[in-house]
Amino acid sequence: MMVQEIQFSIGQWVVHNHYGVGQIKKIEVMPIHGEKTECFMVHVNDGAFWFPTNSVDNPRIRPVASQEIIAKVIKNLRRKPGNLEKDKKYWTTLIKEAPSNIDLVTISQLIRDLSAQKTQKRLNDSHVKALSRYKERLVHEWSAITGKDIEKIHLKINTYIQESKAKITNK
Repeated sequence: MMVQEIQFSIGQWVVHNHYGVGQIKKIEVMPIHGEKTECFMVHVNDGAFWFPTNSVDNPRIRPVASQEIIAKVIKNLRRKPGNLEKDKKYWTTLIKEAPSNIDLVTISQLIRDLSAQKTQKRLNDSHVKALSRYKERLVHEWSAITGKDIEKIHLKINTYIQESKAKITNK
């Protein structure tokens, strides 16, 4: 099996595990371990980060997802929530063990199910914070993929979550 090498370029949107969604703005020469290294400079909401242009296999950075992934996300958000019988320990474990490079489809499932749990007052503060973090990551990546306004995406997500929650009572 041949592994496809990722090519990054100026203007491209990328996702960093820690810093989130950003756009590659330019190439700069930066000192890394005492050597001058060409790096992509990526603007994110809270500032910028850099990564070497020759590190295409960097596991912390990936291109934003595709339109097809957004279609799957929407489908997930609209489905009936799952795992509502689980206790707080289940959610704590799931959130702690979720990798920082978790994909958007899985994030959409967590948002849907945690939102349903929140409605039933089964979330603690750390779960609520995780839900907020997941939503922000989804919104920013969705916006980068589609070019749509962040506020409009927030509204769509909330509408889809309401549809999903309605399916709990409409068995």
